[in-house]
Amino acid sequence: MKKVFYDSPVAKVLLYLSSCETITLGPFVCSKLSKSEMRQRVRNHECTHARQWIEIVLMTGAIIWLLMLLFNLSTLWLIFSVLAFYLWYGIEWFIRFVATLDVKKAYKAVSFEREAYENQEDSNYLENSHYFAWMRYL
Repeated sequence: MKKVFYDSPVAKVLLYLSSCETITLGPFVCSKLSKSEMRQRVRNHECTHARQWIEIVLMTGAIIWLLMLLFNLSTLWLIFSVLAFYLWYGIEWFIRFVATLDVKKAYKAVSFEREAYENQEDSNYLENSHYFAWMRYL
């Protein structure tokens, strides 16, 4: 399981105006809830996002590292790999929003969300699934 921060001040600030109670930031899950208040399915869902973030960072980091070797790029380009998950998520959400013109439908159609929602009831999903499984949901 990924690192989960309960009663997180970060979550309380970032989610102040939101109906959401938990957010995944990179490989970390931050929640306004205490450990006893958070449902296991929410924990499973958010930890799936944490793994997705790690997978994207490793994939884009390897590609950027190869490009750095081939084209003598600055190591500063590796910062992009940390943000790549959010960029991919945003682009995919935007494409799906343009197709549906519905914010909630676009959100639910994003491949990362589809994988997380479909498997949030399975507490062993991350241990038993394949890496980059979210690609099946594209």
